[in-house]
Amino acid sequence: MAFFDSHLHIVRLPEPLEVARELHERGYRYRAVACEPWEWNALQELWEKASAEGWQEGCGLAFGIHPMIATDIANKHQDYSSEDCWSELRRLLEKFPEAQVGEAGLDKRYAGYEPGGAQEAAFRKQVKLAFELGRDLQIHCVGDYGRIVNILKEVGLPRPIFHRFGGDAGIVKAGKPLGALFSIHADSLRKKATREALGLIPQANLLFETDADETFCESCGLSTATPPACTPQQIADALVDRLNQVQNSF
Repeated sequence: MAFFDSHLHIVRLPEPLEVARELHERGYRYRAVACEPWEWNALQELWEKASAEGWQEGCGLAFGIHPMIATDIANKHQDYSSEDCWSELRRLLEKFPEAQVGEAGLDKRYAGYEPGGAQEAAFRKQVKLAFELGRDLQIHCVGDYGRIVNILKEVGLPRPIFHRFGGDAGIVKAGKPLGALFSIHADSLRKKATREALGLIPQANLLFETDADETFCESCGLSTATPPACTPQQIADALVDRLNQVQNSF
């Protein structure tokens, strides 16, 4: 079976360079997503090293600003005060012309979620950037999918990718005219309204993902302690199993 993981936070995993090698050997390709400045830097370094070995063939990148940090960036808190994050994001996207924008969006669990708040401002900037550069946009949404769709229509129409899709039939119907892709995660199958909506999505508009990050080993029952260690081989095998399970749901 061919594997393409449309949303993977590889640099948040233990020993990411070795994980990249293990995935390459298994024929597992992926979109490596980085959604805050430290992750951008780590991914750029990983990409250069792995590319020199040919381990990134068939893979892709995405750089963006996650809603969880939108307020910190707006207020120039912590790591976000030392540089202009928006200029750096543009620089990275121009350096990697095939890279997608994101993940960007709205999340009711974090500060700045209110209409017109910091999350919305950051999302609008990234919609504009994706539209200007002609890039796909990885969209994170925990909360108001309707607001996301309205902003896309208002600001511009990059091709949206609804990451870890959790919407209902109405959002599928609204997304289709936008050329939207819907990225399915194991969580997408848990909510009844989302499960029912999945049947409305054409096969050509479906993607599959693990959204694996620093919590992945624990979620798979793999220990990060030594001994025993959560090895790159174990991580790669677990990623294959997780993605296989999602794909086999269809």
